[in-house]
Amino acid sequence: MTDHAKTPFELVSERPYWYHKIPLPDGTVTPGMDLEPIWDNVRRVRSQVSYEGARVLDIASFDGLWALEAEAAGAHQVIATDCLLGTYENLLLIKSILNSKILPYYNISPYNLADRLDVYFEENFGQEGQNARRFDIVQHLGLLYHLRDPMLSLAQARSVLKTGGMMLIETEVVLGRTDSALVYNGVPGNARLRDNYSVWWAPTMLCLDEMLRANFFEPVKDSQSTIEFDVPVSNPGRADSADRSERETMGRTAMWCKAIEPEGPLTKWEREMLRTFRNPGLDLRRLDWFAKANGTDGFDE
Repeated sequence: MTDHAKTPFELVSERPYWYHKIPLPDGTVTPGMDLEPIWDNVRRVRSQVSYEGARVLDIASFDGLWALEAEAAGAHQVIATDCLLGTYENLLLIKSILNSKILPYYNISPYNLADRLDVYFEENFGQEGQNARRFDIVQHLGLLYHLRDPMLSLAQARSVLKTGGMMLIETEVVLGRTDSALVYNGVPGNARLRDNYSVWWAPTMLCLDEMLRANFFEPVKDSQSTIEFDVPVSNPGRADSADRSERETMGRTAMWCKAIEPEGPLTKWEREMLRTFRNPGLDLRRLDWFAKANGTDGFDE
């Protein structure tokens, strides 16, 4: 509970780490990182889709900037998920100061959204239809490159979205290449992408497009905005490259992606994508795709 005897500035100053810069009513801004070019790029793309009345999931919320901005943009309900206790406590503090109605769900990984949000999906008391609480919008921001298994996170994001819903994604990308490649950052002393141990991968632009399509998203290319940006890093996270001349050219891209599903008989490619024993993450129970996956269209060929 917030100590109302203290000012927002005093409350914020007591917290040792902030990632986002969040403005508060008394003029205080939380002391986050200097990432305005990235955040402004996200906002440019986000403005293309209305949040009015939407049910929104913000994955890996950290301090909650994007969840709060979704609420301010008119969302009907915002669920904010993350796993880190320190930033979760930041989010609770800011929620209290702003009297926000966002719902923070703690200790939910981007790898198991469909399972860990089961009560949220199913607690309908007969008032809503099956899976009626699947989201209209999922925000997958600044996350993909931090994950050892980025494809799994995309599959889980698709599983909790309504068909026709939208995902806003923002990620590191490799620029200046036309091939499809998911580039591994490397072990300490051989960083190809960023001097940061928590950066695992970055896709080329073509690879990102294909990763999205393999998880039943249709990238909205007209929405895409890409910038070059040299992300500031701190010494504790450094993973220096032995030869900086071999570094990839890095940028950040943001875009909207529409959640689609197979139409008619499944193609061989679609059947392969739905074989969860090889390609885990797509939750057919949530997606209502059992009939498509297990019907008479030759899925088991």
